[in-house]
Amino acid sequence: MTLDECERKRRAPRVRRVAAIGLAIGAICATAPALAQSCGEDLQKLAQKREAAMQGINAVVAAAHGKPLDPAVVCTKAAPLISVESAMIGYMEKNKDWCQVPDEAIAQLKGAHVKTMSFSTKACTVAEKFKKMQEQAAKGGGAGGPPQAQPLPTGPL
Repeated sequence: MTLDECERKRRAPRVRRVAAIGLAIGAICATAPALAQSCGEDLQKLAQKREAAMQGINAVVAAAHGKPLDPAVVCTKAAPLISVESAMIGYMEKNKDWCQVPDEAIAQLKGAHVKTMSFSTKACTVAEKFKKMQEQAAKGGGAGGPPQAQPLPTGPL
């Protein structure tokens, strides 16, 4: 065996490894657009769910025709919006690099989510207080009702 033949045999496995790595990278690059498309599809589905939840809240507001809103209904309608926004934020943060999600998009959604949670918390707190007041009124004031008027003394002072 000559020196050239020996050198070729020594390099052959290395060439095969480089070729295999090249093929693997090529396969990943070929599927990257499909995965990026998957990101877009996933985010679009989440965005559609978010839009549906927002439309549910908007329908309640529109149905009120300027009258006070029922806080219990608003509280109930806000729960799906909070859920889907949390899911969107989680997905975007988890796949930020892979899906090439801009930091600004995540920050904007987080800001909207904070407002949604604040709105929901206020509505649910008011709904809970309203419910307690109704229960107390149904019991006739009960122990938690307003204080009873004391009779005034009669007779000369």
